[in-house]
Amino acid sequence: MKPLVLSLCAAALLAFYSCNDSVSDKESATASGFSLDSVKAQIAASNALYGRCFANNDSATFLNCYTNDACINPPNADRICGKEGIAAFFRGGYQMGVRDIQLTTEEVIGGKEGVIETGSYELYGDSARLFEKGKFIVLWKEENGKWKMHRDQWSSNAPIAAPK
Repeated sequence: MKPLVLSLCAAALLAFYSCNDSVSDKESATASGFSLDSVKAQIAASNALYGRCFANNDSATFLNCYTNDACINPPNADRICGKEGIAAFFRGGYQMGVRDIQLTTEEVIGGKEGVIETGSYELYGDSARLFEKGKFIVLWKEENGKWKMHRDQWSSNAPIAAPK
């Protein structure tokens, strides 16, 4: 009878510890040097900086939010890779009147090799006039100790215009 009781207790303890993700995740994060909470904080800071840079027409600073080999995938346009192309695209947005970008993160998942952020965005012009709402997916990658946008894709929530 004792071996059966000990086996059941051991199985119960094993089940308890294997289901306790917070302990195992924190231990593995410490062991690997990766912390999803730390990455989420870096993403939040980068997103806030991104919006401020647009408001101030400071493309040089927000370009540092992207990896050196970053690509953006704007809606209804070809993929644009490299910081020069990305800067030109966003300068065009500023020239069209975009003055603020509000980014709302909904989910961040991943690990040391890369993190995916999903969320929504709002673009504003002068006098806080709403231009557009949509959603985004960003692949973040660590570069020189900082998490930066590596692939950036978004799409508008506006309905598609009817053909003429």
